[in-house]
Amino acid sequence: MTLRLVPPDEALLGRSAPFSRLLAEAAPPLGLRFEMDGDYGFIARLTGADGESTPVFGKSLGLNPDAAAHLAADKDYTARWLAAAGFPTPPGQLIFGPAYRDAMALKNAGVASRLPGPEAAAPAAARFGYPVILKPNSGSEGRGIRLVSNPAQLAQDLPAALADDDILRLEPQLAGRDHRVLVLGGRVVLAYERRPLSVRGDGETPLRLLIDRALSRLAAEHRGAKILPDDPRLIRCLDASGLTPDSILPAGRSQPLLDNANLSTGGVLRDLTGRLSAPAEALAIRVAASLGLAVAGIDILAPDLRRGIVGATVLEVNSSPGLDYFATAAPGNWSRARAIVTDMLRLRFRQRESGAWSRPG
Repeated sequence: MTLRLVPPDEALLGRSAPFSRLLAEAAPPLGLRFEMDGDYGFIARLTGADGESTPVFGKSLGLNPDAAAHLAADKDYTARWLAAAGFPTPPGQLIFGPAYRDAMALKNAGVASRLPGPEAAAPAAARFGYPVILKPNSGSEGRGIRLVSNPAQLAQDLPAALADDDILRLEPQLAGRDHRVLVLGGRVVLAYERRPLSVRGDGETPLRLLIDRALSRLAAEHRGAKILPDDPRLIRCLDASGLTPDSILPAGRSQPLLDNANLSTGGVLRDLTGRLSAPAEALAIRVAASLGLAVAGIDILAPDLRRGIVGATVLEVNSSPGLDYFATAAPGNWSRARAIVTDMLRLRFRQRESGAWSRPG
């Protein structure tokens, strides 16, 4: 099939991620022509007045060097890199699936023999102390994250997790509020706290109906189901609170449905832009600079970044942070998200024109 790059119309933008519409609106005032893949709307092209073009891949505009982006995509390497640089990160244990180790053995038997397999999970969990987090070593949007509360759950979850991902990371569950800080060109341009998908009781409706309504709203708002009603994470989260899908919450009581607060899985945000403490902003900027990232979404767990960074831990770093959920979360957010995308494009085309990467920080 031949690739068709076309100026996007309303139909194409309507079935694409909001980030594409933000690009379509931000590009023309800068003298840039924006074209999208007419079949799937995932890749695009930006062309300057000089006729030179640059590709867009998903939410990546090419602002970050390849090595920096690949490093940030590996959660274990990122944690160890930042820890070596003096940043607070969670301890972790890598777990490689049998298929991955077998494939590596064909390339380098010595390396394969040193890769920790499923047998490393239980000792690591005991060392960290339950509950622990089991998650893919790469990926985003909260995909595949499991909260494991005891050895029996670990024995149940580990094979299922390895069936989906060859490399996992096991971490202790840490206390604190979940913050996302967006750094662009060495400055903080956006910050918010994320809270998990929740429902609120009315004293009459069973939880299963409240959950169905919440998931239906989430699917309608974000172009498809992100979580299914039978997701075992939902049941486990309710069980930890002593509830079942047939339980009826008292009127006004809020009940989290997931242990992670990713916006892609229904989390809600509280805007903290301009309200972070100076040390918190400095921490995020230094993390991005350490990894060599011009744009980065820094995920920080902390008691309250408005007050400082005591007890803060850098959980992950996203080198292609999206603005979809922020842009559509509240009136007025769209124009702010478009302004950030405009600054991304300005920085991207400055980088291209100068022939060098602008170093953040």
